[in-house]
Amino acid sequence: MFTILFEHKLLTGLISFFLLSSILCQIISGVIYQNMISESDNMSATENKLLKQCKQKYANYYKLNGKMVNTDVFVDKFLQKICIAKIHLVRLPYLAGQMMMFSVLMTGISVCLSLAAGNTLFQIIPYYLISILGLYLYFSVSGIIDVQEKRKILKINLIDYLENHFAPRLETEKENALEEGIKKREKYAKEFLPEDLLAKPVIKEKSQTAESQDTRVCQEELEDLLEEFFA
Repeated sequence: MFTILFEHKLLTGLISFFLLSSILCQIISGVIYQNMISESDNMSATENKLLKQCKQKYANYYKLNGKMVNTDVFVDKFLQKICIAKIHLVRLPYLAGQMMMFSVLMTGISVCLSLAAGNTLFQIIPYYLISILGLYLYFSVSGIIDVQEKRKILKINLIDYLENHFAPRLETEKENALEEGIKKREKYAKEFLPEDLLAKPVIKEKSQTAESQDTRVCQEELEDLLEEFFA
């Protein structure tokens, strides 16, 4: 009965390829998300490259803007930009669904070609079995892995760490750096600029006094000239 599968080797190979690809896409995305979830429990000491990139980008945005306004949006954008072999990780589950549909399509084409070649319904049963078992396997793996749930858990873990642990630490570092900068400026001023800083106000006051005296003298001379002219 299964000899019909070898009559159309190309179509049978395509059916198997698309079916295995759909299962593999789900497994890959599930493994990556699960690994990141495990590492997110200890983000401060994680060695995961993706999570380290997340921390670095968050720190850069925090320092650039002064304060991270919306961590939820940041985490969403970060998760959407994760790529595996230049394919966005969020697209792998959709790619798995497309592969499964191609497998079903190839099965339908194989059935049509077999019927056109004069095969009976009993002879083409293997194609129906492959299609049904493939769909069952696809939805079983999809339910076990549950990529969407894993992504939601990872997002919650990242937001919790960034907002409640990482952001306060960045704020403390910022305040400490600011205090150190103020102390260094004060120390520099005391060591190198005390005379200059004290001399500048005196010079300014002297110049202002001289200017006021010159102005008064000019006004008196102008008044004398006017009195002589009208006299």
